[in-house]
This record gives sequence, C-alpha cells and structure tokens, in this order.
Amino acid sequence: MFKMIRKFTFHKPKEIIQPTVWLFLSQACSMLPAVLAYMAIYTLGQAFVPPYTLDLQLLITLAAIGLGYLLLQYAVELVSYYFTYGRAYSDTAKKRVAYIQKLRRQPLGFFSSKESGELISSFANDFSNVEYTLCYWLPYPIGVGGLLVISIVWIGIYDWRMGIAMFGMLPICAAIMFGIARVKEKHSRQVMAAKTHAATQINEYLHGMKDLKAYHRTGDGFHALETAMRKLRDESLKEEAVAGSLSTLCSSLVKFIVPITAAVGLYLLIGGTLSVLDFAGFLVLATKLVEAELMIVTSISALRGMLPSGERLDKVMATDEPTGKEQIETGNSYSFENVSFHYAKGQEIIQGVSFDTPSGLLTALVGPSGSGKSTLLRLMARFWDYQAGHIWMNGKDIREVQTDSLLSNISMVMQNAYLFRGTIRDNLCFGNESITEEQMIKACKQARCHDFISALPEGYDTVIGEGGATLSGGERQRISLARAFLKDVPILLLDEPTASLDADNEAMVQKALDEISKERTVIMIAHRLKTVRSADQILVLQDGKIIEKGTHNQLAGQKGLYARLWGLQSQAGDYTFKQS
Repeated sequence: MFKMIRKFTFHKPKEIIQPTVWLFLSQACSMLPAVLAYMAIYTLGQAFVPPYTLDLQLLITLAAIGLGYLLLQYAVELVSYYFTYGRAYSDTAKKRVAYIQKLRRQPLGFFSSKESGELISSFANDFSNVEYTLCYWLPYPIGVGGLLVISIVWIGIYDWRMGIAMFGMLPICAAIMFGIARVKEKHSRQVMAAKTHAATQINEYLHGMKDLKAYHRTGDGFHALETAMRKLRDESLKEEAVAGSLSTLCSSLVKFIVPITAAVGLYLLIGGTLSVLDFAGFLVLATKLVEAELMIVTSISALRGMLPSGERLDKVMATDEPTGKEQIETGNSYSFENVSFHYAKGQEIIQGVSFDTPSGLLTALVGPSGSGKSTLLRLMARFWDYQAGHIWMNGKDIREVQTDSLLSNISMVMQNAYLFRGTIRDNLCFGNESITEEQMIKACKQARCHDFISALPEGYDTVIGEGGATLSGGERQRISLARAFLKDVPILLLDEPTASLDADNEAMVQKALDEISKERTVIMIAHRLKTVRSADQILVLQDGKIIEKGTHNQLAGQKGLYARLWGLQSQAGDYTFKQS
C-alpha cells in the first residue's frame, strides 16, 4: 500500500496525510446520526420497560446535539472538501507542470523510444486517474478503514457476537476483492495499451493526411485507426464485463451484512441474551456501517485499476536526466576527440570522429545521406549523449555541462523547420520577449523573409497554423533562420538551411549566412555543395567517419568522395527531362 501511495504522490507520501485525516473526521461525523439514533431509541425504549421512566432531559440534549451536528457536519465537510478535492486538484496541477518540466529536460532519445500516443495518453488519461485517486480512492479507504477499526473494537467490546455478525463478512469480501483487483489491474493495463495505440494512430492519421490524400489512401489509412478503436472498445468492454461484474457481486455480498445482523440479533433476542433496544440499535448501526464497508472493498479494486496510471507517470518521473552541473558562460567552438555514438547497441552511427570547429569560422559537414551529419549536429546540442570519446567546449566535456547552459550558447535551424501556432512575431521572439522591432526586422531582412511577411494581411501579427501549416516550406525555413539570427549566441548550427528555397532566395540567404559567419561559429550541413564553396573547413563524412577534411579547392583537386560528389552535382545541373 505504501509503495502504491509513493507512486501516486510522485514519492511525496505526506501529501496524503491531511486529506486522509479530514476524511476520517468527515466520516466520523457522518456516523454521529446513527449513534444519536441508537441513543434516542434506547432512551425512548426505557419508557416501555420497568421501571417505565423517560429521560426527557436526555432526549432534549440529543435533539440539541443533532441540531448542532448539522453545523458541525457542514463545517467539517467544507474543510474536508478543500483538503481532498481542492488539494488533489492543486497538487495534480503541480504534478502536470513537473511532468512537462521533466519531459523538457529529456534527450531526444527518450522520445524516439516511445509511441507518440503514449505521452499524449499519459498526460490526458493518467493524470485524470491520479487526480481522482488522490482525492477519492486513496484517502477514503485509509480514513474509512481507521473508522471501521474503531467501530469493530467498540462493538466487539460491547457485544462480540453482534460484532462478528456485523463484520464477519468483511474479510471474506476483502479476500474476494483482492482477487478481483488483480484481474482489474491486468485488464486496466490492456485498456491503457489500447488507448496508447489508438492515440498514436489518431496522431499519425492527422499528421499524415496530406500524404494519405495524395496517394488516395485515406481508406487504407483509416483502417489502421479503425482497428485501433475496435481494439480499445473490445478491451474496455472486457474490463467492464469481467472486473465490473465481479465487483458488483462482491458489493452485493457486503450488503448481506444487514440481514445477517438482523438474523443473528433475532436469534439472540429470542434466546433472551439480547434486549430489544440493543437489537434495534445494532440494526441502525449496521445500515450505516455497510456504506463504509462497501467503500473499503470497492476502493481495493479501484486502486489496483488505477495503479498502471500511477506506475507509468512514476516511470517517467524516475527517468534519469542528462547529467552535468558545469556552466559555460561563452562557448564558441567544439573539439571532437575520438567520439563514437549508436542509437542501438552494435549499430555504430558515429565511429571514432575527431575534429575541431575553429571559433568564428564556417565548418561544413557534407556526405551521402545516412553518413551521420545530422547526428553530429544533434550531439553538439546534446540531444543525445555519445557513448565514447569526448566533445569539448571551452575545455569542458559537454556531458559535464548543464544542458540549459550549453543550449544558451547555441542557436539551431533544423531541416524541417517547426513553427508554433500563433503570430509570426511570437515565433520570431520565441523565448526572448526583449527583442526590439528594429532587431526583428533586421534579422528578417537578413533571412530574406521581411518582404513576404510585410505583404501578409496583418504583417508580423499574422496568425499562422500549427507547425506553420499556412506557410510554404521556404517561408517556414526563412522565418526559422531569422529566429536563429535573433538568438544572439556564439554558435549557429544549421541543418541544410537552404533546402526549401528557390534559386534567388538561396543566393540571398547564402549571402546572409556569409555575413553572419563572420560574427559567429557556424557548423552547417549541406547537400548542395555549391552552398559551402566558401566554407573555411569542409568535413566529408561516410559511414559515420570523417574521410576527408579541407577547403573546397583542396578537396575538389583530390580524387576522393568530395571531388566525385562535386562532379556529379555539376553534371546534374545540365540534365533536362525529355519526353519521348
């Protein structure tokens, strides 16, 4: 139980103390009417048995206590509601923020190992389950359990025979419910897996809609989504049919406590060992205690059903973060020393790479697709950690540097530029609201996007769709480039920054890059070799290794891979399509 509490509270079990205490008081107050009813019945009954006396003063006192109880119950319930539901909602909101912060600090490898729907489903469904568990399923059984223990001791001392009658069914029902809980947990995990797969299919279907329509495969694409939804339906029905029906059976057994109490009480009453007043009082208490016992057996099943959600969130929160506590105030160069990296063991992507990126100069990474260029760029930003060797920045291994400190020295432009839903201004000033209008316009002019932005209906305040869907690929890339220029940092990492540009804009952006590279250290991936002819250093990669290094003139004069690629691209410029 304690292990379960730690998972649901993100290893802060003390969070559950206050709601449990107040729920205990709330449930204790809810038992007071039954106790008052028992005492009233007993007092009134004294008028019908020798010496036939009626304690009117006690009845008046009980009535006054009953009236006062209404105010007490309201106050306790109000405070209890705050410390259960209010605190649970507040704590879960903080946990959501902590969860997002945890994801933010994870390397890209963490995300590539998961289905896209897993984190979406986890954030939407698992937190809802945890929220309800914190305000209901955890505090209720603990608080009500404590109340039942007190009731069992009190009634057992008063009359152990009636105590057995009222609570004898509870261990049997609890044992059955523990068995049901195991079934519930199994089916809950299957439903969770089905939800994750369904969320992944929805995400894939929506993001792949353009390609599905282009190839007229919307029907086939929908088939996978439909299959995932059917699977989710089947697993959900199975969970309800098996675990739900068994839980209902167990709840029905608990409700037998009242007739069992009545039967045992009548037997004792006829035998003359139980008074009529005690019999009536025990029946009143039994009807009230059955609610508490129902809560106990129901919560056992519910908690096991919610456990997979708590475990999945706890697993993410317990994931190791990138290490490193060192700070770098200004990093303006890299030094690779025999660096090796793999995504999966035995499949080396980068093999024993060593090179330097001189400060304030342009270094180009070229080579065939799959040679490891983009991976090198991502290692520089520490999106992944390498397994062997060292990457130095200002004399410090970047694995020992705090990620935020490292990234504060880097600006990146990826090949598939992503823009957030909002205004162009918001995207340009992303993470830096202190940028002035003049700085923004200057950067956009350098990136050759000022003219088309100014021509839009709202200019820089034009709202663009998610991912920049309302813009062309070239427009997205130029805005992304301007955003990188605005981040005034010493290192600029570029992954094919002119890939989506036409010839005119490519030439203008290339000129801007030449100007920017005079002020910063630029490391750029290029497939079109003419864009890096003026690079201070060109590194040629093949199969994760650097096989050539030099300037354009030096490499073009050799009979190596670079010269061959340069020759092929030069020939490709003369190709034309001919129609037979």
